[in-house]
Amino acid sequence: MARAVWKGLYFNKNTFKCAIFLKIKKVLKGKNKVIFDKSVNIPKNFLGFRFNIYKGFFFRNFYVTRYVLGYKFGEFSFTRKPYKYVIKAKTAETAVKR
Repeated sequence: MARAVWKGLYFNKNTFKCAIFLKIKKVLKGKNKVIFDKSVNIPKNFLGFRFNIYKGFFFRNFYVTRYVLGYKFGEFSFTRKPYKYVIKAKTAETAVKR
């Protein structure tokens, strides 16, 4: 049996409480749904809700669709700045030396 089968999904206390409130149909429209722990799995009853994922300095707004169910929140919250490779232009002097 694979480890993912017997290990199950991971929820922390706040996410579990939010999932229970959604299950019993309590309204969470006025409250901020904030995720601090990015290793939490996304359950089915979070479908169609917006969450704020904490990225260390600011929050990223995230909308849960059916394609992201079962993944972790951290997979959609990039914390590293993407690096852009810069191509250096050849000068006339280097072209003459060759």
